[in-house]
Amino acid sequence: MTTPELTSVYSRLAASAPVIGRRTAGQRIARLRALKKALVERRNELHAALRADLNRAAPDTDLNEILPVTSSIDYVVGHLRRWMRPERHGLPLTLIPGKAEVRYESKGSVLIVSPWNFPVNLCLVPLVYAVAAGNSVALKPSELSPASSAFLARLIADVFPAEEVTVVEGDVEVAKGILQHPWNHIFFTGSPKIGSQVMAGAAAHLTSVTLELGGKSPVLVHPKYGAEAAGKKVAWAKGLNAGQVCIAPDYALVRKDQLDGFIQGFQRGVQKHYGETPSQNPDFCRIVHPRHWDRLEAWLKEAKEAGASVWQVDAPDRATCYFPLTLVWDIPDGLELVCQEIFGPILPIRTFVETADALTLMNSQPRPLVLYLLSHDRDWSNGVIEATRAGGTVINDFYLHYMHPSLPFGGVNNSGIGKSHGIWGFREFTNARSIYRRGRWSPTMLIAAPYTPLKAKIIGWVTRWL
Repeated sequence: MTTPELTSVYSRLAASAPVIGRRTAGQRIARLRALKKALVERRNELHAALRADLNRAAPDTDLNEILPVTSSIDYVVGHLRRWMRPERHGLPLTLIPGKAEVRYESKGSVLIVSPWNFPVNLCLVPLVYAVAAGNSVALKPSELSPASSAFLARLIADVFPAEEVTVVEGDVEVAKGILQHPWNHIFFTGSPKIGSQVMAGAAAHLTSVTLELGGKSPVLVHPKYGAEAAGKKVAWAKGLNAGQVCIAPDYALVRKDQLDGFIQGFQRGVQKHYGETPSQNPDFCRIVHPRHWDRLEAWLKEAKEAGASVWQVDAPDRATCYFPLTLVWDIPDGLELVCQEIFGPILPIRTFVETADALTLMNSQPRPLVLYLLSHDRDWSNGVIEATRAGGTVINDFYLHYMHPSLPFGGVNNSGIGKSHGIWGFREFTNARSIYRRGRWSPTMLIAAPYTPLKAKIIGWVTRWL
């Protein structure tokens, strides 16, 4: 899109925002139900798009793209009327007589910028909450998943009028151009690096932001969990979407004497879930772009040259953007694999002797989007949770907190700002407007200036006792 076209999109959505903001719960629900119906009806079309973009298997698309959207719609439809009701609040003695309430009103025209790794899920789930909140919306999907972006453009055009929701397709320059407008809110999902740029751009217009980022999410294994069992489970989680998941386990923390068992379990888990040669598995996802493949290869080369130990299930292939599940251990500090979010099927293993050592290492890193714990010891798990900070925590599994419709999802600082899902997602796209009403008689004037001795005495009494 050209600059004038982007300006036209913004102006159209901004002009319609006040009308859309006054829509009833029933009208908003009707739009969401239409979106769900259209998405389900075009399931096969979406399968083809994800196969083209990421070599995504159809069952993976159903589970990780369609289901999060449809379940979010169902949850919102069941709760929206209650969320939209004015929220009554009691009064302190100093404000009697009167009435107080909070109304959650639409922010206005909002921009949703979504990534390529789950291009439909991470675009439409925020849209569900933006529409539920009564906003007009511009959607900017990633140019790295072109088939999915084209699918979204067709889908949205069939469900929403252009003055309500518009898909903006294009490259990085288009993204920069659309971000320059004074949106009432921006919802961005992507890397911390780009997230900081989005936030800086939003600051020029004092635009509020929700940033769903990523970071280095650890998986900490309790010594009595079973190193081999842990390795098998982590292998599945790391292989999902070839590790290109913002909440993928980024590195594992295993007690030093259990390193060999974890490695063996991981290797067996790879074979169980993806076969002896995942490169030949038609359902194993590919790296989205050659430059991302090059980044992974360069980081792995750096680790090898630094003396780290490496295991790969089979050989990488740049021509097909295939990168194998890879383990790296005995890693010196300071390497890219240690410092940067990997976003690929490489799993560094860090070892510890005491749990306190693992906590020190985790707490020396920026706060992660999610902390994974593999443990059957509730007291131990609770102790780790209390000693750390993370956007979310999952115990004895992976990813499932994202699927819970009423749990807040989001990070902390480097891993994100703001929350989505459930009432949290609705409120992220609304302004909590406080309203206080007085009746015909107000005692305020009894203590208004000028401050006579009697008024001063009353004010002193109120300040001291109420």
